[in-house]
Amino acid sequence: MRIINFHSSRTACLIILLGWRFIHAHTYLTTLTIDGKELSEEQCIRPWWSDENYPVTDPNSKDMLCRTKDMSSSATKQCPVAAGTTITIKWTESGGNSRAISPSHLGPCLAYLAPMESNGEGNVWFKIHEDGYNADDDKWCVDRINANKGLWDIPIPADIKPGDYLLRTEVIALHEANRVFGEDKDAGAQYYPNCAQLTITGTGSAVPSGVAIPGLYKPDDPGILFNLWDGHKTYEIPGPPLYKSGGSVTSNNDNNAIGIADTQAQTPLPAESTTSTGRRCNRKGKKRKRGKRNLKRNKRKTKKRRARKLDVNY
Repeated sequence: MRIINFHSSRTACLIILLGWRFIHAHTYLTTLTIDGKELSEEQCIRPWWSDENYPVTDPNSKDMLCRTKDMSSSATKQCPVAAGTTITIKWTESGGNSRAISPSHLGPCLAYLAPMESNGEGNVWFKIHEDGYNADDDKWCVDRINANKGLWDIPIPADIKPGDYLLRTEVIALHEANRVFGEDKDAGAQYYPNCAQLTITGTGSAVPSGVAIPGLYKPDDPGILFNLWDGHKTYEIPGPPLYKSGGSVTSNNDNNAIGIADTQAQTPLPAESTTSTGRRCNRKGKKRKRGKRNLKRNKRKTKKRRARKLDVNY
């Protein structure tokens, strides 16, 4: 057996990636904590697929809605929450680990709301929270939720109209996202959505405009088609702009969209690095028009170089 030298945490993650098919690395929404009370599937969370909780890989699949085996609202109770408060959700990795998901499955976290009466159908989903990539410490939302044992805080907009809502939480794993979905059997981002049912109370009147799911993401959107392993300084979180109380939205290109936790201004990048945020790290890049033959050859070469660097047999 060869001894592998781990030069960085990212190298370790890459080694995990090479063998990800042999372990259960998936995740699902297990609890909500509202006003200090922890609530489970039987109370607020819509039933999930199965114990394996495989990801959705086709962004046009109806499973993108809630990755559930039952979209009937009668299957789950409503849990009350006051507008303007913060709830805490917990993702749990399949297999009983305390972390949220395999550390190789790096990517953003997102949260959406939709009126319950729609049952999630139509242009009804609006984004209320997101966390992506922080270049200051080279950490992703997945890194942060794993360090926090799967916990993630979600603020409920203070001005939202009272009523019954679906809360859709999502982790997007980017470890295979350097190829467009459908290019090969493993290509594309992996989506881990789950839904809960809330009754939001308050005196607000805001009814934000929404988008439809499926149709939320396209396979070649920046932030969906993204090479996690080629080095990057920025990341554009996919989906619609973030809704904030007061009727404002936040562009996906600001600090919130790339997961910067503090309020310091982000250091501008050279002009050549800002023209294709997200896509610039795609292995295809500007050579995309050269055809699948060149792409596959380059992909094989890249994998071999990584394997030699890790001192493992490819």
